[in-house]
Amino acid sequence: MAGLPMLREILVQSVKKPVTNLFPAVRLPKSITGFLGSVAEGKAAVVPPVETPPAFRGRIVYDRDACNGCGLCLKVCPAHAIEQVVYPPVTVRMTDAEGNVSEKVKKEKRVRIYVSSCIFCGQCTDICSRDALRMGDAFLIATEDRFAEEQIVE
Repeated sequence: MAGLPMLREILVQSVKKPVTNLFPAVRLPKSITGFLGSVAEGKAAVVPPVETPPAFRGRIVYDRDACNGCGLCLKVCPAHAIEQVVYPPVTVRMTDAEGNVSEKVKKEKRVRIYVSSCIFCGQCTDICSRDALRMGDAFLIATEDRFAEEQIVE
């Protein structure tokens, strides 16, 4: 007889109206594709525009100018979602205080992050000593193409 209270609860919940909003619209649209087309045209809005909580781990934001290409983020990424990109060497001319000109060959190293592989653990942001990586607040990032331009952060 211990199962009777649970049976009562199952019956009550099966006829009760849900209290949460359906996502992405308050009322379930007939066609999600049509609804998203209406959103793109500005005729409808995605509900709810949710405010992200503090310290939310969303899509990674990369500050390319702050990055020195050390590669520590690659080593700590458990999903292997980060790869190092080495650009062709560039010759840089430098002048010292005495006016002597010297040339230095510089390799530019940066990282490329595949958002579709990222598990949003935040280890790369924790290890980055230059604060070139941080967790953003974007979370509506799903797409059908995992190598789409918006799924790669450079």
